[in-house]
Amino acid sequence: MGKVMFDNLTPAQTRRLILILILLLIVGWIFYVARTALIPYILGLILVYLFHPLVQRIDCYMPTILRRRRLSRPLSIIVVYLMALLAIAGLMAFLVPVVINQVESLWEQRGELATQGRMLLDEWLTRYRTTIPESWRRTIEDSLGKAVVAIGQAIQEGMGRTMGAVTSTVSLIVGLVIIPFWVFYLLADEKAITSAFEAIIPKRIETDVRNVLRIIDDILSAYLRGQLLLCLAVGIMSMVGFIVIGLDFAVLLGVIIGIFEFIPSIGPILGAIPALIVAVIQSPITALWTILVIFIVQQVENLFLVPRVAGKSVRLHPALVMFVLVIGNEALGLWGMITAVPVTAILRDVFKYLYLRFSDEPVSPQEALSRVRTETVRLDV
Repeated sequence: MGKVMFDNLTPAQTRRLILILILLLIVGWIFYVARTALIPYILGLILVYLFHPLVQRIDCYMPTILRRRRLSRPLSIIVVYLMALLAIAGLMAFLVPVVINQVESLWEQRGELATQGRMLLDEWLTRYRTTIPESWRRTIEDSLGKAVVAIGQAIQEGMGRTMGAVTSTVSLIVGLVIIPFWVFYLLADEKAITSAFEAIIPKRIETDVRNVLRIIDDILSAYLRGQLLLCLAVGIMSMVGFIVIGLDFAVLLGVIIGIFEFIPSIGPILGAIPALIVAVIQSPITALWTILVIFIVQQVENLFLVPRVAGKSVRLHPALVMFVLVIGNEALGLWGMITAVPVTAILRDVFKYLYLRFSDEPVSPQEALSRVRTETVRLDV
């Protein structure tokens, strides 16, 4: 089918397709070079995905007279903006003062906490030296030394990347300022942008391009909304649990866990480390209760939230997720880790669609898209 699809192209259409592919490669290279300055626009695209369904729904209920005058869409976007601002204002009014107070309290107690941490560490080291044989200690200490060196190198590389990012601060600030306007135009001119894009695509492959874009849109929209819901749910559950057991800085630590939840697989582990450190310094009993809270939250997430919220968006085996996270981190750092999972899911489904279209037996675009959506092999266990 794929051979027939491309063999039927006229010479002019073939040249046009080659030109489009070359243009896409050039644009991709430019995006990679300017990836740091594109961070605000990536955030803007995330907002477009989050706002689009709500804008569509509100637009459906707008009066006919507004649609005739082409005012319904802009007004729908403005309503969504106001709803988002009210939600952010309410969240900031409740959460930000508490977090700021706990950050200030943590800063004021830093000396006391450091002293308690050193005393606890000295106690553990004393037990370690008196209970572990010397031959074992040498092996353990050599391994820890190598780990410390590796961590130090990683920190140095991270600082280098941070300093490089500082040089593009002006572009970043400008991008953040224009995000609301950019998102507004994308949402308002959605049909015009779509029509302009479809106009440059050869008619013979227009359906295939549209289907591939649908696959990408389905995965990205479901993944983004699912991850944000998981972050919110896990952050709130952790916060409530920490408050119940009396853990210091409970709200701040719950917010940290919620933020790290956006990184698949290893995010919950990284987010739990600050809570465990504070709990160990506070008391051994509090540390045990903290471990129990984290365990319960993770079980609720894995058994109830992930299958219903995030499982339908990517359907990747946890082992594969960890593998692609390492590759993403090596390629693009933090952003690579965040995007590795949805990009892998997109490549999987696009490959399956193209494989069906390029098979010897005829498979229509509609049938290929339907099979990708309904017969995607579930790798999660």
